[in-house]
Parts: sequence; structure tokens; C-alpha cells
Amino acid sequence: MTENLLPGAERWLADFERALATCAADALASLFAEQSYLRDNGALTWDFRQFHGREAVVSTLLRVVADIKPANLRIAGEWPVPHLFGEGDSAVVEIFFEFDTAAGVGLGLLNARPDAQSPYGFTAHALYTRLERLHSVEPPEVHPRGLGYDPAQPGQTYGENRQARREFTGTDPEVLIVGSGQAGLITAAYLRRFGVSALVVDKNERVGDNWRNRYEALALHNPVEMNGFPFLPFPAHYPEYLPKDVVADWLEIYARYLDLDVWTATSFEGAERDETAGTWTATVRRGDGRTRVLHPRHIVHATGGIGGKPAIPELPGLTEFAGKVVHSSAYHGATQVAARKAIVVGVGASGHDIALDLHNHGVEVTMVQRGPVVVNHVATANLAYAAYFDGTPTELVDVRYGVGLINPLRTAGSQQYHRMAKEMDADLLRGLEAAGMRLGDGVDQAGWLDLFLRTGSGYYLNVGASEAIVDGRISVLPADRIATFGPDGARLADGGVVEADLIVLATGYQNRSVEVAEQFGADVAGRVGTIARLDDEGEWANMWCQTGQPGLWFNGGGINQVRPGSLRLALLVKAELDGAIPASFRRSAGAPVLG
Repeated sequence: MTENLLPGAERWLADFERALATCAADALASLFAEQSYLRDNGALTWDFRQFHGREAVVSTLLRVVADIKPANLRIAGEWPVPHLFGEGDSAVVEIFFEFDTAAGVGLGLLNARPDAQSPYGFTAHALYTRLERLHSVEPPEVHPRGLGYDPAQPGQTYGENRQARREFTGTDPEVLIVGSGQAGLITAAYLRRFGVSALVVDKNERVGDNWRNRYEALALHNPVEMNGFPFLPFPAHYPEYLPKDVVADWLEIYARYLDLDVWTATSFEGAERDETAGTWTATVRRGDGRTRVLHPRHIVHATGGIGGKPAIPELPGLTEFAGKVVHSSAYHGATQVAARKAIVVGVGASGHDIALDLHNHGVEVTMVQRGPVVVNHVATANLAYAAYFDGTPTELVDVRYGVGLINPLRTAGSQQYHRMAKEMDADLLRGLEAAGMRLGDGVDQAGWLDLFLRTGSGYYLNVGASEAIVDGRISVLPADRIATFGPDGARLADGGVVEADLIVLATGYQNRSVEVAEQFGADVAGRVGTIARLDDEGEWANMWCQTGQPGLWFNGGGINQVRPGSLRLALLVKAELDGAIPASFRRSAGAPVLG
């Protein structure tokens, strides 16, 4: 059937281009099923947007066509030819195409249902577009001639010249990136490729310390195949699940390999925006206590995904506890705390990991459960990402993931996956419930995949703690059984006491908007709004895209999110620097444009 799809795909693209060029609403509508969707990452809207329903798709295309000027739609030569993907009722026709715009080149992925009655052989129902490159960015020169630098004065060595450039002596970076984790470094790498000067600052002593300083037992819960970095692949001998120290060292290697400009032991103190000049006045404090005032055009806040500041609940009597109280963010491992009995408040991923680490080091552990939790074996959970490690190229999986994040499709897919996962892990779940764990299904029965995007919490992907709970080696205590905390631990409503000399608060993090208010002021935080939560359209709010505050951008999340997201963010920043984004496409405070 693949051979028969190419002519129909080419006719559909030709008709689509003609309808766009003539702004023919009826012709555009005839190309899509009634229940159709459009998701764009920068190519058509200069933003991350979703539109649900044929009417919304058509009206959006008609609003953007005059400024974006999509043209020369053609089958994408570097991507799979039009083909049937999947089987049975889930089979879709995939068509990869490229198109030119006034400012650059976009990639489109059209998903359609086979339809023998259609003149094309299919009926389109989901369109995903993303910005791939800008006309203003020339491909980097391979091994440029010379020594790689021009001496600022006679006799200056490469090292002296490079250090002066890294210090931005007498100049300012165009972009200031706060945070040298995967989000900050990958963004810096892309910006450097685009000829944009970018400085990364991080409060830690070394690049990678954001991973290196976390609890000793931490490892990624998803396989190495889905966590690759652009420009530099992982060595083949790296393990399937990367320990946190491997990730930490990799970040340091990555920054050195790509020769990125990074200031460590440097805290970001805050910034104010001069809207007239289009620049920030940003203050950073170096490790020796000196401050430096910088004037970048853009700031990328890359300090995490869901949030960076610990959420510390007010628990009755906790201040009376005679032992040690530590938030999970400050827990570095059981060997760092002298404990015989511990209470872990929270049953999310960190709570489970910390409880298991403590148990494995001989500590008697009780987990306090405040709300229902979704649990799956890690192997079951990773079936949701199976395409990343079944031999499919990572770039192809990333594009398909872009379609899969269309909110109605994402929700339906998450619900289907969650039903399957519950059946696969039924024995484990029955054992957990018998042990007193209160299980849930997430929002709208969509399981942990959905919860990750909504809150980043409320689930655990089992790597051993669940078996310890089922076997009774780790106890579970419902929070409503606790009357108060006291000097010796948790005092129960029935008069009992759960003794402890350590309490770990695995209670999550505040939204990043709290950090924004502290560093940029309440007005800026109000213009930006909530960060890294599902917005009304189903996008991860304010991530990788424009925000309500010009010149302020956010990056973070899992590596498979950061990898494609950072490229789009860097392209949008470069487009802003070039003046390529029309004013009518810029976000207003707290809300995107285009309706």
C-alpha cells in the first residue's frame, strides 16, 4: 500500500498549498475530517499551540497564512516516504513533508486514516508542524581555517583569548541561560550553532552538580535510548538505566566537548527588563562574592521542569520533632544520615526511592500516604516509550511524539495505556492494596503519563520499593491516622506512636512561578503565569515557547522533552533577535495570540 500512497499524498499537499494560497476556507475544510487537530511548534504560529476541531484548524490556518507565507510543500526527502503505520483500527497513514515560510523551513507530519472513498486514499485528521531552521542561519563551517581565534593583541594565546571571551570582557551575552543541567546546556549548544552568544550560569561548583548532589541511589527510570543529547551520542558501553553520577559527569563532558560558555559557582540574583531597549539588567554573583551586571536581550530560565523550590507542608507538631527533618531535595543517601527509624512523608517517585534506599541500609521505614498513587513496574511504564528502543531512529520518535501530544489524542492514548498497564501489573497492584497502599488512576483514568504533565507527581515506577511494601519490609501509614507529630515521631489518633529519628519530606516542589516572582518580581510572574502545567489547549504552559513576558523563556523536563524543545526555543530566540516574528504573533500577558 505504501507505493499507492505517494501519489495521493502529493495531490493532498498540492491541494492544501492551493487552498492556503487562495485562502479558500471550504477547500481547506474538505481536506480534513470533521474531528481534526493542528499542533504547531513555531512554524505557523511562532509559538507552541494546539487547535482542536476542523473549524478551529481552518480558521487558524487562514489567520496565519498572510504573514507566515507557507509555500513549496513537498514530500520530505530525509524522512520516511508516505506509508501505513500501525495495524488494524490503530493504523494511520503517515506523511512527512517540508514547506518554506517567510522566515525559514518547517516540517509537517500529517496523520490520516485509510479511506478508499477519498480521492487521496486517506482522510486527514491530525497535523503537526514544527520550525526546523531559519533562512538567517548559515550551516556552520566545517573545520574553519586557522587556529580558531584572532588574537586581541600580539602574542595572545588561544587559552588567553578563549578565557577573555568566556568572561565576556567588555561585552554582554545576547542570551543569559540560568541553569547548567540538560536544558540549559542543550539550549546553549543550539544557540552557539546559530551564531548567538550565550552564557550559562549555575550556582553549583561544577557542571552536573544538579545531578551529582542528589541521593546516592538515584538512577534514570527510562532507558538510555530515549535520553540522547544532540551533537554527542552516548558511548555504547553506557548502561540501560543511567545512574545519576553518570548523567552528572556527562553534562560536564558535554559542556567541555561543545566548548560552551559556563560560569559555575555563580548565582542568578535577579533581573529587570527595559522594554524600550529590549534588554535585561541582570545581576549575577560569582563564587568570590563579586557581582556582575549583564545586559542580555533574552534570559532562558532552565532550572528544572515542574519546579525547583521545595514544597514544605505545615504538618501539626512537626516543629516539636526531636530528630532530623529533611526535604527530599536535601537527602543525599542513607549513609549521610544516622537513622534507625525513619518516616517518609509522600509516596511519589522520590518517596519510594528514598524509602527503599533507607530500608536497604537497615533503617526501619514508614511511608505516610496523603493521596492516591499510580504505580506501575518500570518495565511496564517504559512500554509507553517502546519506540525509542525498538530500533526506530530517535529523531523519528521525537516527531511522532509531537503528534501524540495533541491533547485529545494524548488523553485517549494515556487512558488506553493505563488500562493495559493495570492488567499487566495486576498482581503487584493487588499486593500493594493488601499492604495498605491506596492506589489511583490519575485524572480521567489516564494514569501516570498524564500525571507527569499535570503535576509531575502522584505516581511511582517500581524499581523495588513496591515489593518491599508488599512483603511488609516497608510500612504504609495513611496520613489521616496521624493526629500530630511529636518529639519521638508520629502520634496516631488511636494513641499509638510511630517512632522515628528521621523524617524525610518527599512532598514535591512549588511551581516555578514562585522562583520567577522572587527573581523578576510579581508583575513579571503575573504576566508569565503558571509554568510546566497543562494549559487549556493541552500544551506544557510556557515551556520552550513565547511567554507573556518578552525576552523570558523557560526550559526543562525529561531529556526526551528537552531535546526537541530546546531546538525550537533556540530557533525562536534567534528569530526574535533577527526581528523575524511579527508583532501580531507575540504573546500578550498570560495568554497566546490567535484566539
